[in-house]
Amino acid sequence: MIGKCGLLVNASPVGMKKGDASSIDKKLLHKNLSVYDIVYNRQTQLIKDAKAAGLNAAGGLKMLLYQGVWAFRFWTGEKEPPVDVMLEALNKEMESKCRKS
Repeated sequence: MIGKCGLLVNASPVGMKKGDASSIDKKLLHKNLSVYDIVYNRQTQLIKDAKAAGLNAAGGLKMLLYQGVWAFRFWTGEKEPPVDVMLEALNKEMESKCRKS
């Protein structure tokens, strides 16, 4: 089935814990596949495997960021939240958490 897909999305918690194996056998990754993993607290084995295979691959950090952006807009009424500031704060927090784990 994955061989016919152009996009693979992992929306499971696999990869959230250090040492988690990939949820997908890397032999199934093909050149026309893009990979998106919702996990945002670390680079998962799935993302590492996809990048090693030369595929477009992204983790869930931007998803987390834009959930915050939309919540900010909703609660404050501001149309242009400080996305750069929010991303910088998010990156700093994630780096801090990764060093601790």
